[in-house]
Amino acid sequence: MTNHREEIYSKYLEHAVVSGQTPSQYSYAAWASAAEHYIRGWLPESKRSRVLDLGCGAGYFLKMLHAKGYSDLTGIDLSQGQIALAKEAVPGAKLVCGNCREFLSAETGKYALITGFDFLEHLTKDELLEMLKLINKALVPGGRVIFQTPNPDSPFGMKVRYGDFTHESAVSPGSLHSILKIAGLGEYEVRECGPYPHGVVSFVRYVLWRIAHYCFVIFNLIETGNSGGGVWTRVFVAAARKK
Repeated sequence: MTNHREEIYSKYLEHAVVSGQTPSQYSYAAWASAAEHYIRGWLPESKRSRVLDLGCGAGYFLKMLHAKGYSDLTGIDLSQGQIALAKEAVPGAKLVCGNCREFLSAETGKYALITGFDFLEHLTKDELLEMLKLINKALVPGGRVIFQTPNPDSPFGMKVRYGDFTHESAVSPGSLHSILKIAGLGEYEVRECGPYPHGVVSFVRYVLWRIAHYCFVIFNLIETGNSGGGVWTRVFVAAARKK
């Protein structure tokens, strides 16, 4: 029987081309602008810190770090086509086409930051817990992990969860916190990935989003008597540190 992951990931870039998701200088810049806002304060202070991006894709995050002066960058992805794009986008980075679990198994106490943007949802529950333990092992003491992942707490989170056939699971901000603790990671922080002011149109979207946000809070209060988790965007970002 054909492994669906191997078949789909081997053609992942072709699917992206069909859906109009191939990277451009504009898409890299737009992604970086949003990411810098969402993960503000979470990047290592030293620009010489070792950083590993799991499921790096076309190198969006690594390109952002390279532009900010970070020099010790590593990315890994199963798609050879995505790795080829990342090599063009991020000169000097170490880019590996391979399995993240196998790669991390050989890494101990090496990275100040490990990230996974749109990564966790591609893992089964068993794989996810094992991956978090491997990440903890690969971090230096006090090192940080950052994830972006679909949010099942959002009314529209399942659209993202099931928007890719390779997605295996979804974790809420609360359940992610629980398994991070089991894996030995603490100092948990979580943030919404909603509109943020950077122009007139975005400011209007931001104001409307804040109104929608509090409508979700009221809905939860009416139904359950509590305000809910407070993170309602379709995806969220979270960070934790090695204890």
